[in-house]
Amino acid sequence: MPNINSQSRESDTGIITSIQGSDAIVTIDTQATCESCNARVICIPDKSGKRILKASNPINAKVGSRVAVSETSTFLLKLSFLQFGIPLIGFLIGIILCYISDISSAIIAHELILFTGGIIGLGFAAMLSRYFIERMVENRKAFFVISRVLT
Repeated sequence: MPNINSQSRESDTGIITSIQGSDAIVTIDTQATCESCNARVICIPDKSGKRILKASNPINAKVGSRVAVSETSTFLLKLSFLQFGIPLIGFLIGIILCYISDISSAIIAHELILFTGGIIGLGFAAMLSRYFIERMVENRKAFFVISRVLT
């Protein structure tokens, strides 16, 4: 079982386009899996459509080097919780609040009322989740690390 505090597998390769202190800006190769990746909110395409990301550069790779880039320790776990966990919790809280408040109607089935409460809770939690993800992106922290130089 992998250690959650260690770096995960090498996820992408790219070319360093600039150095900013101890971080590097890397243009990564777009792959077919990019569209289904949860980290695409961090890996932002530039005007030409190429995906760029900020990565920590502990091995002091130089501009123009092709490098392997890995995620930092628990980044994807946190992102997955924000994208899926918080909305699920909101859905459940919406159902529980409707159940506790004992809302009933002669026309609408009780289960449909509970489901509607869950959908409303899901909507609020999704907005909250989006807010936290946007704050994480604005932080401009390096969520990736250059693990090795390929060429």
